[in-house]
Amino acid sequence: MLEMGQSKPWPEELKTLTGEDKMDATAMLDYFAPLKKWLDEQNKGQASGWQEAK
Repeated sequence: MLEMGQSKPWPEELKTLTGEDKMDATAMLDYFAPLKKWLDEQNKGQASGWQEAK
């Protein structure tokens, strides 16, 4: 795919290879859902590093 992407836009080549012209992160979100749930529980009530503390 990388070689093909040199001559055409990558979404066109993605469609050639997969039949889809858009990518979807659903599988990754599903895979990491247990980790996210655990992290959300561990960080409950705490401000994120980029948010102001209350």
